[in-house]
Amino acid sequence: LFRSEKSINCNTNLSSQLSDNILLTAGVNYLNSKTKNFKSMLDLLGGNFFSDTNTFGIGEQQYSDLNNKGRKVGVGDSFGYNYQINVSKLEAFTQFKFVYKKFDFYLAQTFSSIRFSREGFYKNGYYPTNSFGKSEEVNFDTFGFKGGLTYKISGRNYFDCNSIYMTKSPTSREVFSNARVNNTVTDGISSETIKGVDLSYIIKFPRFKARFTGYFSEILNATDINLYYADAVNSSANGAFVSEAITGINKRNKGLESGIEYQLTSTFKITAVAAYGDYRITNNPNLRLSYDVSASISDVEKTNLAGLKQAGMPQQVYSFGVEYRDPKYWWIGANANYISDNFLDVSNIRRTDNFYTSEDNSTIPIDQTLADSYLRQEKFNSFCLFNLLGGKSWKVNNYYLGLFAIVNNVLNQTYKTGGFEQSRNATYRQVFEDSQSGGASVFAPKYFYGYGRTFMVNFYVSF
Repeated sequence: LFRSEKSINCNTNLSSQLSDNILLTAGVNYLNSKTKNFKSMLDLLGGNFFSDTNTFGIGEQQYSDLNNKGRKVGVGDSFGYNYQINVSKLEAFTQFKFVYKKFDFYLAQTFSSIRFSREGFYKNGYYPTNSFGKSEEVNFDTFGFKGGLTYKISGRNYFDCNSIYMTKSPTSREVFSNARVNNTVTDGISSETIKGVDLSYIIKFPRFKARFTGYFSEILNATDINLYYADAVNSSANGAFVSEAITGINKRNKGLESGIEYQLTSTFKITAVAAYGDYRITNNPNLRLSYDVSASISDVEKTNLAGLKQAGMPQQVYSFGVEYRDPKYWWIGANANYISDNFLDVSNIRRTDNFYTSEDNSTIPIDQTLADSYLRQEKFNSFCLFNLLGGKSWKVNNYYLGLFAIVNNVLNQTYKTGGFEQSRNATYRQVFEDSQSGGASVFAPKYFYGYGRTFMVNFYVSF
């Protein structure tokens, strides 16, 4: 898989002190990008040529490019798919910062206009009328406002508040849900709306520093695109490679964070960090599938995601560290980190009516208790990581020498950092038979694991 990009990026910025208390910052940015994506043959592995055909296709569907049927591919040639994504973006922003004795505040605005288009260089056999040439141009105009206030209770105590309301355009991957093979624009796609607020209390003393923060944010109308092979999603698309578009996703993030640093002595320092969050999906968004095998698009379905936790991040993290710095220019530190509330990314298609009502389930009665267990979002085990780090520096004549070393996960813990449910088994019968097979699940979730014990040593010289 290869990608080549040609882009032009122009930026201009203005900074002006309007008065003793007011600073203006403004700017205009322009981006024009053309990104080409294609497969390229690196090695024929002893063969004379590669035939650019799809063995899963029937008739003309097997050709990746109907303009070059049965093309023979050699080393360095492109094959499979070949397309270009064109992006043009113009953005302007202003920010006013006001500084006074007891409080500071700022107000910022932004506006952007972005245009996407796809240009296909192959006429794909599955999409002969919707793959070659330029697509329609898709335009999104977005805006944003943010502001913040810092109230100085004293020279060492502050209240800080920030808020934001903005819209954000989708990415090209979200606009063209199956860009490898066609020009189709994702149905129902729109800009995201982001709104949020945070409030912090900040303490700054020579030996003690702390910050306590509470936050709340929402993301509305987000889009998620997934590509996979599905065995049974409906009676007309058994065994199909599908593009899954989830639109109108609403998310809510809220939580508390704190960080403390205390200098016990001139050589010993301790730090502590705590973060507790609740990140959820708050609605049942729309799901739509497009099938390569029939070049068709399914009806819109609701996928039952409301209340599920957002995947890919721990929602509780606690850390405690200690550090010793010797007057003879060496130091050593250690920290322990407790990580919890990390969840598996769920299969969206399993949480539609297709899971229960597909004809694939007609031969097996549905046990609701079992069905609920299949659809329950998996929570990963909590884990603790212990790390060590240290260093030493020297001065030799006019040279400075330094040594830094770190050992992560000293106890060599095994832990999951993320993962996702596979969507190939999308019906109750498939999941039931897989779970009753007596061996390992054929299409069990895929997990990502963190590294075991690792270390790094860095030596440097400066002059």
